[in-house]
Amino acid sequence: MQTELESNAKSGFQLAGYASFDWTDQQGSDNEFSGVKFAPIFHYQYGDIFQFEGELEFTTNNQGETDTELEYAAGTLFLNNYMGLQLGKFMSPVGQFVQNQHPSWINKLPATPVGFGHDGAAPTSFIGAALRGGLPKVVDIRSNYVIFVGNAPTFAEAPDGDVIVDASGKTSSGDASKTWGGRFALNPVGGMEIGVSYAKGKVSETLTATTITGGSAIDDKLQRDYDVAGVDVMYNLNAIDIKAEYIKQKIGDNDKSSLEGGTWRAWYAQASYQFSFLPIEPVLRYSDYHNPEVERNQWAIGLNYLFANNLIAKIAYEYNDNEDNAGDASVNNNRVLTQLAFGF
Repeated sequence: MQTELESNAKSGFQLAGYASFDWTDQQGSDNEFSGVKFAPIFHYQYGDIFQFEGELEFTTNNQGETDTELEYAAGTLFLNNYMGLQLGKFMSPVGQFVQNQHPSWINKLPATPVGFGHDGAAPTSFIGAALRGGLPKVVDIRSNYVIFVGNAPTFAEAPDGDVIVDASGKTSSGDASKTWGGRFALNPVGGMEIGVSYAKGKVSETLTATTITGGSAIDDKLQRDYDVAGVDVMYNLNAIDIKAEYIKQKIGDNDKSSLEGGTWRAWYAQASYQFSFLPIEPVLRYSDYHNPEVERNQWAIGLNYLFANNLIAKIAYEYNDNEDNAGDASVNNNRVLTQLAFGF
């Protein structure tokens, strides 16, 4: 029988995380200290059979209030050397930016590519179960995979009138079918990874007075078809770092609702170079986002100063173009962003 001392010896705990502080000067607006984020990450491991990881995100809003969000919280049971069963809330396995690049000290620019934030083209998180792992090397080629099932996203009209796909982790599918999917990636050569992703299921829509067809509001829900597909590439060659990703979510139509379905898609390509004789890193990124109501594209050029690998000062200039500014015209405004970010 295992003693308490033996049990404690197998337990390990680590506190990690990151924080960032932003300043923005946007055309047509006053410059402002625009963001404060603190994200502690908790790791716990019991021997070689179980691991838990969770991230809390604290931010300050325009009213000076603190917003708190559970980014992810999931436990993993290691089934064998090549597979683990993950349960809980986890970052979306579809694509690579959301699950691998979203922390501010890892993202090489102060903001995310257009379409890769909340309510964009890329799912952000799921609550459910996933099988994750890697496969044995074949001719020196490594690979990794994830297969998951999670609660369905929601489809709705936001308060500002935009129609959005909310693919952040929820504790209910709203009577819709679960979402199934996964990602498979190969490392054909050192420093390179190529991944493909796909997910399928339903989204849930709550009918309201503005979305129901031919009647008044009722407390009812309906389902729509939901498909997600993506491809991503990462390549590190000495001091050169290249990343690119394409992703799209497709929502089907339903005659009971006045909201039309459509396709939400986004892509970006980014390159950076870290000098060996100076602690600076120039970055260039182009990103493009399209949904049924708007199309946006953005050029971002930045320069980073690395006090250390985990302590980075960033300055960037964004050129924004919105082809349909019937909504918020400010998205067309170019802006300067600075950020101090660090991981611990």
